[in-house]
Amino acid sequence: MRIAQSTSVYLPVPPPTHGGTEMMVHHLTEELVRRGHDVHLYASGDSQTSAVLHAVNERATLTDAGATTFVDKEIEARGAFELYRDADFYDVIHAHWPTLAPYFASTTKTPTLLTYHYIEHATHDYYREHVPNVHPVCVSHRQAEMLGEPDLPVVYDGLDMDAVPFGETPEDYLVLVARMLPTKGIADAIRIAKRAGDRLVLVGPVSSYIPWSRKYYDEQVRPHVDGDRVVHIPEAPNTRVLELVSRAKGFLFPLQGDEPFGLAVLESMATGTPVITMRRGAMPELVADGVSGFLVESDFDAVKAIGQLGSLDRRLVRGHVSGRFTYQRMVDGYESLYEGIATGSR
Repeated sequence: MRIAQSTSVYLPVPPPTHGGTEMMVHHLTEELVRRGHDVHLYASGDSQTSAVLHAVNERATLTDAGATTFVDKEIEARGAFELYRDADFYDVIHAHWPTLAPYFASTTKTPTLLTYHYIEHATHDYYREHVPNVHPVCVSHRQAEMLGEPDLPVVYDGLDMDAVPFGETPEDYLVLVARMLPTKGIADAIRIAKRAGDRLVLVGPVSSYIPWSRKYYDEQVRPHVDGDRVVHIPEAPNTRVLELVSRAKGFLFPLQGDEPFGLAVLESMATGTPVITMRRGAMPELVADGVSGFLVESDFDAVKAIGQLGSLDRRLVRGHVSGRFTYQRMVDGYESLYEGIATGSR
């Protein structure tokens, strides 16, 4: 099949540090090429791919000092425009939200599949009303339920297990990899770790594109960061982050919002490091309670679970991911959807 993959120009594919969506686009694109498809990737010019790369900017706008907010919007629109100008060349267009693809989808008979890596309910409703020829795909069943359409197709994100190190013998610290946002439970993790008497390593940036991230960090997180009991690493290469996670005794994720997925949670379990998280969002779909981690309801439960981490077999924790959440299974799911919507279009 001729397949176009379209993602934001904000980060390259694959991303050098954070960027779960871009990492999934990378795995998907490379595996589709290996399976013999004619794949074209629409992304920033500093992306690395085996597919045919189409780029309207030389480097991702996140690292381009000359890319103002206005320029960023212009480049995103131009990328979508150039994709859909050639849309009739493809059997299917696969866009990854957030992109502007839905607003061009009606200009062609080529079907557009849109993965909701994250999306607001109101945006989904707008697409359903105004661009019904876009085929949405969710990343968890809980996300589909939260959008009010539990029968939407679901394809879980998947990992390259060969690229994830296994940590058989953990060290005495907890870890949390997430952006510095209230919904990620950063301040809550600090409070829980202190109650348990454990060290906590935080990995993740203050989000420049989310206005309240800086205020939250300055007021509720930074006062507790002492470089010893609470350590914060704003950014590091993916390999370094995975190494840190693999050596932790537990991934503490007291989620305060309904996450549609949780790639960092998957990566933690893939290293063998069990996850302690709230029973919210997609967490019950990702974490096998009592096997790959613990689903908890309160701070008290989380502290208790920290004391039980040693009872879990880290090989079984990793096996939970390798049995269900690989990029090969993800690509199987998308291939099936491509064929279905392309056949319907024909």
